[in-house]
Amino acid sequence: MKGKGDSGTQALDRALDLFEQVLRDRGRTPLARLAARLEIPVSTAHRLVAAFERRHLIARGARGHYLAGMGLADLAPDRRLVLIQASRPLLRRLARQEKRTAHLGILEADMVTYLVKEAGGGTKLFTRELMQLEAYCTGIGKVLLAGLEPAARERYLAGGPFVRLTATTMTDPAELRASLAEIACAGHAVDDAEMAEGLHCLAVPLHDGQGRVTAAISLTGEASPATEDARRALLDALEATAQAIESRLYG
Repeated sequence: MKGKGDSGTQALDRALDLFEQVLRDRGRTPLARLAARLEIPVSTAHRLVAAFERRHLIARGARGHYLAGMGLADLAPDRRLVLIQASRPLLRRLARQEKRTAHLGILEADMVTYLVKEAGGGTKLFTRELMQLEAYCTGIGKVLLAGLEPAARERYLAGGPFVRLTATTMTDPAELRASLAEIACAGHAVDDAEMAEGLHCLAVPLHDGQGRVTAAISLTGEASPATEDARRALLDALEATAQAIESRLYG
């Protein structure tokens, strides 16, 4: 019985490997070459692809080439919902542990959209879920901007003017550019009352399976950490939560 189970698992793994290769390849490589890369007999590859075709998960492209089918659109979950469901319990625990408000946000149309807000005590913040705020003066926004490809980041910086909201808001594009470069290297961002007076925030990125920054999480409170050790402890907690969310999303 064990041998049969192993054989079935191996066959499933082989089918899924081929399916993943077809999706990633986007019709550029003939099926025969993809099969050879995976050490799958061509006849087996065609039989597997035919099964995916019947379910509209894979579609024919050019002769011998295949790509994602329209059936995937019906099955694909909403990206926002996946992020929310994966992160909310972990952010709720983090917020309560640190007695601060935890957020998760993504970059949309050059603005930060807040998808999750979990309060852990302290000041009641004006933020709410699905609210949008400027990216250049928020912790989450700066992390997301720092994670952009250089050309996309330059397009953003060229799209000012950047309005001064508090005495500490950075509005000069050159200053912002330098700050974003530092954030990209450091792996976290700080908002010292740049969006609103009296609010201090630390933020770290969330990465997808290819290492790209796709979202960010933060902790916000009335006061910045009193010491460097306290700040490091908050960052450690944030980074651990980010890793846990990434693990839920990508394994």
